[in-house]
Amino acid sequence: MAEIRTLETRERILEGAAVAVARHGLAKLDMADVSQSAGVSRGTIYRYFPSRRDLLMHMARREGELLRERLLEELESVPAGAERLAVALRHAIAATREHPALQRLLETDPAFVLRALRVQLPGIKAQLGPILEPLLADTSLVREGGISAASLVDWMLRLMVSAYLFPDPDPEEMPRVVGAVYRALTSEEGAPRRTARRRTPKRRGS
Repeated sequence: MAEIRTLETRERILEGAAVAVARHGLAKLDMADVSQSAGVSRGTIYRYFPSRRDLLMHMARREGELLRERLLEELESVPAGAERLAVALRHAIAATREHPALQRLLETDPAFVLRALRVQLPGIKAQLGPILEPLLADTSLVREGGISAASLVDWMLRLMVSAYLFPDPDPEEMPRVVGAVYRALTSEEGAPRRTARRRTPKRRGS
């Protein structure tokens, strides 16, 4: 029971931190704001997270884990192929657009966002790589050894980051384009065909 209460309190603090960031931004964020949002004392927060920096790092990691879990749920009922890839992109873009804390940070603390992305990118790859790699392994580029699935995952994650930093007015544009590229790379019709050489008929007497 004590362990369950500990986990519940920890989750409550991290959720309260995300709410506080969405309300106040980062520059003006104080532990008192987190305390009020989470409904726990400041002393309780410091027992779980010894510093503001430590709390924010764990909050970012938790939000990434939640994104991964929700993405897996979205993909369960989607058939493999271009549509699954489009759903993955669509969900990731929507998640960042609709996340109050992420949008607040982008508006008020862009320098922090860029630093955090540099630090968190390996962790994001570790979380989303196992989901995306199987979707990309069937492309002709990977099958023919031109590029690894991991490299394509890296490219896709950078696309997702750019969609967050520089959102397109049409949230469907990137999933549509990437889906078309995927279909071209996995379709036999999209692969270059060898043209058969015509035989020149032999002349009589030669």
